[in-house]
Amino acid sequence: MQMLESKRDTKRTQCCRINKMALYLVAVIITFAALGIAAQQEAAATASVSGEEVISLNVTQMDLQDVLRLIAEKADLNIIISKEVAGTVSLRLKNVGLWEALGAILESNGFTYREEKGIIRVLKLEEIIEEKPMLTTEIILLKYAKAEEMKKASQHLLSPSGTMEIDIRSNVLVVTDTSQNIEKIRQLVTKLDTGIPLFNLMGILSASDHSLAMINKRILKVGERIDDFTVSEIGGNSVTLKKGEQVVTLTLREELSAVEK
Repeated sequence: MQMLESKRDTKRTQCCRINKMALYLVAVIITFAALGIAAQQEAAATASVSGEEVISLNVTQMDLQDVLRLIAEKADLNIIISKEVAGTVSLRLKNVGLWEALGAILESNGFTYREEKGIIRVLKLEEIIEEKPMLTTEIILLKYAKAEEMKKASQHLLSPSGTMEIDIRSNVLVVTDTSQNIEKIRQLVTKLDTGIPLFNLMGILSASDHSLAMINKRILKVGERIDDFTVSEIGGNSVTLKKGEQVVTLTLREELSAVEK
């Protein structure tokens, strides 16, 4: 009888130990889950995007898909993430360009992105390599705008494989990308690269049959063109140039007098 009671006590002790261990494991799991949630909440609070498209982000051991969703929410991006996109991200970024940050995060996990009609699609790097987009290089000459300013205004149109360099001396953009993207950049440059060129009236020669004017070291008569402007009138000490509705009047007394109508 005593042996039977002893066995029962032993079983009770073992059951108590098992229950305590189970409770301990549950507590550990809950603690780690809470830490994970806290990390995500901290990341959500510290991520922000400014009007200049820069991002600040601070995350530790966060799921790649969660990081991408966080960036998409803060930057108001439309993004497609497939089930194949997986990885863990630990990083601290402060005022980094949005697209530069997105590319670096994806490439460190073996992925990249492609923007099509306002939608960001996340792809494996191998897929991009396999596609091998045909790249070409073109030089875009600027008439009025500075190359540095035009680069800032147009480089967002580049694909992940595209590059843009400038030559300050000749004031040109050197663009390497797909032909479709280069055409987009060229169209934007055409819209932005506008203005009145600098004309220097150096002299006027009046004659009975016709008059001549020396502008920017060129001798011109009425009807001839310079920098897309046509000489419409030469008389007295002034010359009138026209380009559509744009009118520029030059006088010998002033180096440049421009009047737009």
